[in-house]
This record gives sequence, structure tokens and C-alpha cells, in this order.
Amino acid sequence: MNMSNCVSQLIMQLGLTNIVLPFVDKETQKPIPIETVIFNVLKTSTIPTFSEFVPWKREGSMATTDLKCVDQKAGIYMLPDFLTLTPVMYVIDVQLPYHNNRGTYGDIAPAYGINRSVQGVATSQAYMMLAGQMRSEPTFEYLGYNKIRLFGFPRTMLTFILACQHMPNGETIKDSCRSSFMELADIHCRMFLYNHLKFYNNIPTAFGNLELPISDWQGASQELTTLLNDWRDRFHADMEIWEWM
Repeated sequence: MNMSNCVSQLIMQLGLTNIVLPFVDKETQKPIPIETVIFNVLKTSTIPTFSEFVPWKREGSMATTDLKCVDQKAGIYMLPDFLTLTPVMYVIDVQLPYHNNRGTYGDIAPAYGINRSVQGVATSQAYMMLAGQMRSEPTFEYLGYNKIRLFGFPRTMLTFILACQHMPNGETIKDSCRSSFMELADIHCRMFLYNHLKFYNNIPTAFGNLELPISDWQGASQELTTLLNDWRDRFHADMEIWEWM
């Protein structure tokens, strides 16, 4: 998604064209461009919040021996660096190599046994049920701060599937999500502007002092609460919550 277009659209929607907001750079003491102000709101508020509902799904593989070990006895490792360019929301799955998955000739006998007799079928089925009860499947626990605890995984190549926060430039957000993203961004911008501009009577512009109707933005905080509650009720229906093991 093109973040520059999103910023331009928000400036037009909010009626901020040709308006100099009372935000000054601490080092240069010069006014901060409105484009920079809006972009900072999207980067610090909208993108992290939006990522909670539509995360950036990242997938990559690395050998267990190449993972940075935090606590060998507890089986705690650091996630691969190339997957943690942005904060990790949660770990979706950790998978073994596909060629190691149990199949017809794996560590569980085929359903029909070596021969196709009735006794052979009954014996192999009983064996499969018993083996499934005795064998504990590998699992994991995400500990936060890019740390993960692995239970029962062999020392082999593992595939990590992560749900991460989107990049600050917005390029990892799909264009199909633009409408939802802009809905959230509009509320965040109105809430930010109201909380800061309510302390000023007039806003200086190139055409003199103009007074923005910031009273129209006063309810942005309540709109944000309503929107997030609505998303929590229905956004899970669009997520890929089922992962084949």
C-alpha cells in the first residue's frame, strides 16, 4: 500500500491543505510539515493497531543448531533475525520439514498392514491408536521479545510462521485492506489533532489566521473504541486461523 497516497487523502479529508499546524521541530525550530505530522500518526498509532487485526505474516526456515540459544536446558531460543524486522505479535506455527512428516511408511504402520487380512488390519489399527497415545507431538511456547521455547523438536530444519507488525512505510499492507486501514487512520488523525489543537484558538496559515472546526473531532476517541470493538467481533472471520500441521 502506498503510504504517501494515504497521507495525501487524509490531508484533503481533514481540510488541512495550506494550513501550518503549531508543531515545531525541536532542533531547527521550524514548523513541521503537515505531511510529516500525519505520517508520524500513522506510523506510531495506526500501523501497530491495524497489525493486531491484520498482521504481516512472515515465514522462514532455519536449522535448530543455527538458532541463538538462550537456555539450552529449558529449550529457549531466539527467533531468526531475518523474520523479526518488526515486532512479533505472536507465533502462528513451528513446522518440521515436510519430508519428515509421518506418512504411509513412517513410524506408524499403514492402515492395512503388510498383508490385507482381517487380523492384519485390526492389529495395525490398534498399533496406530496406541502409538498416537504414547507419542507426544512437538509443540512450542512464544515467550515474547523474540524468544521461543521448543518442546520435543528434533535438531533439524524448522519452519517458523510468525504474525508481525507491518513495516512503518506501509508497504507490507495489502491494497485490499486500504479501506479498513483508512477508516482507522482517519479516526487516529482526528483524535490526535483534537487533543493538541484544542489548546489553540487560531491556526496560522498562508492566508491569515483560520480557525479549524475541531469541535467536530471531539468524538474521535469514542469512535475509535466503537470501531475496535466492532473489529474484535468480526475481523477473526477473515483471518487464516486454521493451519494444517
